[in-house]
Amino acid sequence: KNCSIALFALEDYNLNTPAHIKRTIIKMKLLRSTFIAFCLTPGALAFTATTSSLSKTNVAAPSKFTTQLQMIGIKSPMGEGIPDDDMILKEKLFRQVLIEKNTVMDYLDFITEESIKATYGIASAAEEEEAGSESFAEVLAEKAAEAESNGDIGLFGGGDADSSSTSMEDIKETRYQPILRSDLGSTVLVSGTADATLLKVLNNNLFGQDNINNFQFSKIKALVEDVALAKKTAISREARYSGLLDKLSIEPSSGALPTAAELEGASSWIAQITANDAATLLPQVAELAKNSNDLKHVVVLVTGATSNAVEGWGALEAASGGDFQCTLVAVGELFAGGKEGGLYHVGKLADATDANPASSGGMPSNEVYQLLGHALALESTANQALTAYSYSQAGIEAAAAPYAEGEFTARDEDGNEIVDEMKDVKMYGRLLQGLREIGFTRTAELDVLVGKGLTGFQEFMANPPKREDSFTVARAKRDEEDERIMALLDAEIAKDEAKKKAEEEAIKQGEIEVIAQQWAIKEYSLRSIGGDVDPSVTEMDFIKSVWDQALVEAENTYDYINSSEYKKKLEKTAKNSLGYENKLFWNGMDPLLRKKREKMVEKVKQQYMDLLSEEELEAIILSE
Repeated sequence: KNCSIALFALEDYNLNTPAHIKRTIIKMKLLRSTFIAFCLTPGALAFTATTSSLSKTNVAAPSKFTTQLQMIGIKSPMGEGIPDDDMILKEKLFRQVLIEKNTVMDYLDFITEESIKATYGIASAAEEEEAGSESFAEVLAEKAAEAESNGDIGLFGGGDADSSSTSMEDIKETRYQPILRSDLGSTVLVSGTADATLLKVLNNNLFGQDNINNFQFSKIKALVEDVALAKKTAISREARYSGLLDKLSIEPSSGALPTAAELEGASSWIAQITANDAATLLPQVAELAKNSNDLKHVVVLVTGATSNAVEGWGALEAASGGDFQCTLVAVGELFAGGKEGGLYHVGKLADATDANPASSGGMPSNEVYQLLGHALALESTANQALTAYSYSQAGIEAAAAPYAEGEFTARDEDGNEIVDEMKDVKMYGRLLQGLREIGFTRTAELDVLVGKGLTGFQEFMANPPKREDSFTVARAKRDEEDERIMALLDAEIAKDEAKKKAEEEAIKQGEIEVIAQQWAIKEYSLRSIGGDVDPSVTEMDFIKSVWDQALVEAENTYDYINSSEYKKKLEKTAKNSLGYENKLFWNGMDPLLRKKREKMVEKVKQQYMDLLSEEELEAIILSE
């Protein structure tokens, strides 16, 4: 912005001319290109280390060590001085992690485009090429045009102050579109818990957060052992203002599981049991769900799980068939006070390993209940057994390091390559970080982690699909529009220049004709005195007869008086005459003027020689 202001300040005050507009556009394009090049150049030096010699005998003085963080105003923890090997290695590791994260961003950009295509019936890249159907970029361009047509374009290409011209639904069309379950119904039953976090998710009225589109529950029924305690933890000011209390009903439970009568009318059921009771209770859950006429979705949370198998899950999965959908979420120990949005893992239970150094063995309760609520919303979690755990300190430290490949390959004492056992942890950490930096909703985040998982990202890395680069297409369209505007400005500038040139030519021709007329009049006088013109020829007749010659002489005179030679002569004369305003003669004066004054002096002397002194004669001549 400051660069733009500085450039505009150098312009003249005629800001509305096509030439000025063109110069402004060119400068803004240069600024835009320079800024993008600065931000996207991957090979930019991470630091500079220069030395300056104080004298021929002194040792070179170390200069300040500048990292990429310092370049954007963040103080580097590495201090100052010439970088040592450890500093350089840290910088390389940091840059490599950024490169790996950029790959994640490409992957998320790709799956976002694919989800939008699937949701709105846009053809894939291959189908576009074969059928010539409308591309993703063209659809986005149409959406942008529709948004622009509803309101003026504001500063930097954004909308004007009236945000009503673009709805939130229009904005969400450019987000990742997870596939949601379609028949969750209006009543959800929760048994074994009445956690406030889970109830907030089911209420689906969180201020400042994205709502879940298929959560339209008008009744939330919770069955618990201690009703008083459940109400104390669940009922709050936030629950009252968000409308949860209008939907919530907390009732005492008759056992670990609800009865068939208590299940009546519920289309969705979330149950919490322990791993010790799973073998007994999961088959009962299957029987209750199978015999219910209303129930369509069951999500079971199993706490205290210590292996990648939960006994009883097979019975529930087999009973589901086409009557209802079931989801199992197995976690270890639940603990309070965990940081929301921390680094955790969600994946298929069968893929988990019993001895996992990246697992902390448990997970914060608030994260678990958010996961439980969002699992009910997604189609990708249907009939799936999932596991979740927060990362251990070893897993967190591993996720901060680059993959042990290429330059960063770890080797043993014999030089043999050591397999990076934490590579999947690192890739998962990059994926989770990318999801949150881009701004995926928690529902979309879970859909990516469960529906596509780490396998989808690994396949993308191994064989990046050929896809349309929407940024390149958008940039090409923008450049095309810029070229069209520039062509219009060029035409307008050429028109103005032609008009200006014609005006200047008309002025020049008028001045030449004036000079030609003066030359012809003077020539008529001289020739008449010399007897070269017949007395019967009038001045006008003479001018007409020599007009062509007069124009040639006038054009030569015009060129001369507008030449640099003539200007230099005038400057020299003015310089030589400086200080001689009250003198008759001086060195370098015009010869014609000198001759004229000499004639005048001679004439005056003849007339007033006996009456005036030399000084009086000089004053008379200067006054003429």
